[in-house]
Amino acid sequence: MPNHTDLIAGPAALIAHIAASYSCGHCNSETEARTDRHGNPHLVIHHDDGCPVLEGTLSSLPDTLRAARSTS
Repeated sequence: MPNHTDLIAGPAALIAHIAASYSCGHCNSETEARTDRHGNPHLVIHHDDGCPVLEGTLSSLPDTLRAARSTS
């Protein structure tokens, strides 16, 4: 499944919350939080083929901000 990775800086709890709450407004994406070999947290978003966010036509920022401010 294609994916798009964003480097996210901040507390681990916030990153986990974003990973759990993120929903792409353009496809049926799945998310996960990962840490790279340097210890940097990443939000990995597995977008559907043809998603405009995956293709770079649209930004994932609005969906990311919506996830960050949502309550679980």
